[in-house]
Amino acid sequence: MNGLAWTMLVLAALTGAFLFAVIGVLLLVLLFANVSDRLTRNDEDHRD
Repeated sequence: MNGLAWTMLVLAALTGAFLFAVIGVLLLVLLFANVSDRLTRNDEDHRD
């Protein structure tokens, strides 16, 4: 039972780390898209 508990703990830790990494990447992509959109909007405003 102890080995099973350690296996479950390791799997839970790996799953948590994976979800944390995925959420971090998604937030970075959204932030990059937001900054890129703002920069393109500013460029269009300067052209006018």
